[in-house]
Amino acid sequence: MILTRDEISFLDVYCHEGTERPFGGPATDVMTSIGVQSGDTLNLQWAYLRDKPPTGPTIGNASKIAPALPWPNREAVLRRDAEIRAVREERQRSHRVKLPPQEGGIDSREAISTPTEGE
Repeated sequence: MILTRDEISFLDVYCHEGTERPFGGPATDVMTSIGVQSGDTLNLQWAYLRDKPPTGPTIGNASKIAPALPWPNREAVLRRDAEIRAVREERQRSHRVKLPPQEGGIDSREAISTPTEGE
């Protein structure tokens, strides 16, 4: 698990609002009120999808009331997003697999393997 329970609870609604019409809602409003935009939370959203993959076509759950914001302010959101970015980048580095050279020369392409269950 990358995220805390409180983060998952909040992001469950926030990510839903960002992917389902009419787009936006109480969690989005809370984030906007502290100066956070969707692009500021891309790594948090990535971690949410890793920790709680969708089981159907809908991401997260709708709510008329935003769950408690797990971060005290914008700076804390940005700091947490940066922490998760470092985790994501490390995982990507550790999952790179070298491809065999192409016939007729050197090929510097790299494949990125997909994560296995439980990572």
